[in-house]
Amino acid sequence: MDGSKSQTDEQAPEAERALRRRVLKGALVAINHEFSSIPCTMRNLSDTGTRLDFEDGWFVPDRFFLFVDVDGYKIECERVWQKGKSCGVRFVGPKIPSGPQRQQALSEDHPPDEAAARPADSPARRAASPAGPAAPPPAHGERKSGGFGRRVPDKS
Repeated sequence: MDGSKSQTDEQAPEAERALRRRVLKGALVAINHEFSSIPCTMRNLSDTGTRLDFEDGWFVPDRFFLFVDVDGYKIECERVWQKGKSCGVRFVGPKIPSGPQRQQALSEDHPPDEAAARPADSPARRAASPAGPAAPPPAHGERKSGGFGRRVPDKS
């Protein structure tokens, strides 16, 4: 070693960094042998790594799997840096298919879902509902039968 400090991916000059694309994708950091997960948002994605943003200040382990549900893959990552609620990771393994890709947004090529196109109060939408039509609310002063909680005796 020549004694010089190695530069992290965050500090490397622009010419040496991999091309980054701005993204906004939900992902999960899988820890504890994939029994636990931490939700995060992917940003600045490149072929070699990404930046992850967390809602809360999590301590991210040195190595973990990142599940990208919308793209249908998981990939092994190594934490390179962490600052506040963000961290930079390097991809250290291949992309492993983890399930079917989800459609992120509708395009003109795909017609909208029939049920979603109906007005919320339309009879067709109520009939399509798995629970069926909703019962009308009880009249003023009328007691609901069943349900959770302690029953209170009527004062009439």
